[in-house]
Amino acid sequence: MPVATAVQDPEKRQAILKASIEVFAQQGFGGADVEVIADRAGVGKGTVYRYFGNKRDLFLATADAGMRMLEASILEAIDGVEDPVETIRRSGNAYGEFFRKHPRFVEILILERAEFRGSIPDTHLVYRAKNRGVLDEIIKQGIRDGVFRNLDVHEATNAFANLLFGTVVTGCIEGASGKLGQAIENAVDIYIHGILIRPKAEAT
Repeated sequence: MPVATAVQDPEKRQAILKASIEVFAQQGFGGADVEVIADRAGVGKGTVYRYFGNKRDLFLATADAGMRMLEASILEAIDGVEDPVETIRRSGNAYGEFFRKHPRFVEILILERAEFRGSIPDTHLVYRAKNRGVLDEIIKQGIRDGVFRNLDVHEATNAFANLLFGTVVTGCIEGASGKLGQAIENAVDIYIHGILIRPKAEAT
């Protein structure tokens, strides 16, 4: 990630990142013009370079900033919740709500994969690895409480993360970002309850 070489104004930095999401999502990495980003942010082109170094670093900082916002949204949503089922539900809803509000960020994640595949780790995978311990513990708690059946925690966490990401990407690509809340709610409900009819004794 870029290293700051000068004192930065947080408001200017945020304005640049906000503008860069829009421009990169609309124009792609190669087609994006740093001067256009600077104009939309209300700063000079030189300021963008002083803050982020070059266009590549600006793009990567944009992806990182979005994931930080997503991470904060989820942690806030589950703060203080003790019931494992409710925690999973709230984390899923927070995930969907973030992308409902910021649908263009999906384009950033797709662009990152297309432009930098193999040269850098995918940002969303980095954050998934960083935060998977939180969900692992939620699922372990559910198993201990007898709410969840005894399953592979690692695979259960992967399945949940893949479900959320796939639902969001599909919804945004189809232009249905406004319906992400309901789509995520449905997906999480199916994840929690499954689709099989089973005797109550087998549900755990």
